[in-house]
Amino acid sequence: MNELLLYLAGSLTGIALMVGLNVLLFGRKARALDTGALAARLALDHPGFRAGDSVVAGDAALIENREDGAVWLVRAGGDKFVTRKLERVKRLSRAGNALDLRFADFTFPKARLSFADEATAQAWEARLRA
Repeated sequence: MNELLLYLAGSLTGIALMVGLNVLLFGRKARALDTGALAARLALDHPGFRAGDSVVAGDAALIENREDGAVWLVRAGGDKFVTRKLERVKRLSRAGNALDLRFADFTFPKARLSFADEATAQAWEARLRA
């Protein structure tokens, strides 16, 4: 029994040391999203994509395609990005500087976008409703 407790304590100590080392090396703050890199990712995933207006909202960004006026959502998902063309929005609501989106997509059912200010949220809400 003591050997198991010692093994458990050693495992927990090792995990704590790995987490501490990661915080020390990389910090606790998430990296800021770069709309240029996100637009390049969209162009790679969707040939013919040409970035237009864009805005970063927390861990996600909205980027317009200049070719057809469609708005794309790019959201950080682990070490990758999830991209969705905003064409199947079931519900769109705004609360202050945040937009809540519900999609007809069971793999990506919802997103909450927090903008820097309420005016930006209103402008993108109007764009998405059009």
